[in-house]
Amino acid sequence: MPDEALQIAFEIKTTCDEISRRLLRWHWEKKPGDHSLEGLLRHLEQRQKESPEYYDRLPDLSGKTSWQQLDTTLCMRVLLDPEKDTDRPLDLLGNTAHPAAARRACNAVRTARNQAAHASDRSEGVQAAILFDEAVECLEEGYAGAAFKTAELEQYYRMAQDFLTRCGAKTPRRSAEKAEDPTPRSTAGERTSRQSSSSRRANQSNRADRPAHSQSRSGQGTRRQSQSGRKGQQNRSRNSRAAQRKRKAGPNRAMVLLLLGIALLGLLARAWSMGLLFH
Repeated sequence: MPDEALQIAFEIKTTCDEISRRLLRWHWEKKPGDHSLEGLLRHLEQRQKESPEYYDRLPDLSGKTSWQQLDTTLCMRVLLDPEKDTDRPLDLLGNTAHPAAARRACNAVRTARNQAAHASDRSEGVQAAILFDEAVECLEEGYAGAAFKTAELEQYYRMAQDFLTRCGAKTPRRSAEKAEDPTPRSTAGERTSRQSSSSRRANQSNRADRPAHSQSRSGQGTRRQSQSGRKGQQNRSRNSRAAQRKRKAGPNRAMVLLLLGIALLGLLARAWSMGLLFH
């Protein structure tokens, strides 16, 4: 295997050991009881007696004096222990917020580490880089904001991309897609932040729409009331003008009749004076 691919496989193995120690220590310190390394070693000795088949070919524990001496094989053996043959199971993964995602992450890290540890040619080194990239994604799903901070996950993402680039795992098609869309892959914190922001915007929009809808209905009701009021005012105005015309028409007719009476009397007087009447 080329020196570069061999170096990449070694770095992936070392990084997976680091991640495994971090996961085991985080889970161990979250459980009730003793959180020391000595307590962990005593637990391992007890589990070796209870489940010798599961803990077969385990590294010698006598010389372990620090967390840095633990590797992925030992850490994942503890974390993924089914504990079916013990009266007091720890259930380390079951005590997390997302047990299924945590189990997938542990399995993914163990798989990537084993692939890197046994890589003997370039294709196996490429496969180790791909598995490590997938393992980081699983870590994001299971441990973002818990065992790992957002900045730490971003660092592992950068390492995964560096491994893929150095071993030539990126195909021309993927490179072309990246050139067309230069947006970097987001981490757990960014996606969670966007989702939270989207939810807040949606809630704000819904809250804004409800008053607007209510205002719209209120405005429609107000417009209908206003239209009804205007129609009522118009009807009252027409009635008032008609009444005024009637009131004006009454005196006019009386004046006309009076004038006609006066004119008739004047004609009768003139006829009388001319001797035209009673002949």
